[in-house]
Amino acid sequence: MVAELQRRDSEMQLLNRMNDLLQTCNTQEEAYKVIALLGGELFPGQRGCIAVLQASGRNLETVARWGDETPVEPIFSLEDCWALRRGSFYETIDPQVGLCCHFSRQIETDYLCTPLIVKGEVLGLLCLVGAPALGGRHQVSRRQLTVMVGESIKLCLSNLKLRERLHAQATHDSLTGLFNRRYMEDTLWRELHRSHRRNSPLGVAMIDLDHFKRFNDTFGHDAGDSLLRELGQLLRTKLRQSDISCRYGGEEFVLILPDSSLADTQQRVEQIRGLIKELTIRHGRELLGTISVSAGIAAAPEHGSTAAELLRAADNALYAAKQAGRDCVVVYHAKQS
Repeated sequence: MVAELQRRDSEMQLLNRMNDLLQTCNTQEEAYKVIALLGGELFPGQRGCIAVLQASGRNLETVARWGDETPVEPIFSLEDCWALRRGSFYETIDPQVGLCCHFSRQIETDYLCTPLIVKGEVLGLLCLVGAPALGGRHQVSRRQLTVMVGESIKLCLSNLKLRERLHAQATHDSLTGLFNRRYMEDTLWRELHRSHRRNSPLGVAMIDLDHFKRFNDTFGHDAGDSLLRELGQLLRTKLRQSDISCRYGGEEFVLILPDSSLADTQQRVEQIRGLIKELTIRHGRELLGTISVSAGIAAAPEHGSTAAELLRAADNALYAAKQAGRDCVVVYHAKQS
């Protein structure tokens, strides 16, 4: 009896410690590290993992593990786990009759799956494999602890997802998925300071869709929105992870390219211009043809040391590109001012 009370007290202390650490996390990735760190202490002698629902809403990805070789697939279908199907924990003492299919190999011990669901939204799954040989009230106690740990984890992940969603709404353009103008201005200021501090180059490009008004007038504003979404998708996927692509306003976009010299910036923006020209624009089932863009580029320190100076230089170069007949990239020089 005394040993049982001591064990429960230890579990509550660990659970409180996990709660404190999870509440301090700023990202889901930080939460995964906390869960992996304390999972082994909360469930000694067991292997376990956390899997979270991917953006597709169909598959889960294992993001945190503890114990030796947790036999859960790195990615598996929502339908593979009966706890997720049922909306409540699923436990089996005899793995030979277990129904879950998300294991990477045949297991020879018991397992317990607890779904992480908040207000009907599936967030993920807590899975434990290979419990110590306990029975009776010990088995019930383990189940209760698993449910409590699951409650803590799903509350944390739900709050972090909400926080990240609100942050995305505040910093991203809802139509294109690119960063918005306010975020661009803050980031350009920050990257300029970084560039000065490290004595590294910084490229800036201002890109404008050619004849966008005519495109809207011809095909309609819904088609224009489809075009902007296509362009946003291309910019998100074809730039480096360190680059920042923003919708500046209307059909105008700004690229911030850290550690990119003027020559590198020109080459990369030329590549982007070529890729945009190869886009086949669709709206529903209708093919709308192709488009082109004009771009002006500037770089620090050559063309300015402040955000306003760089943006003005890139804008002047963009104007020169329009005057030169569009569908081209122009580098800023002083005569354009």
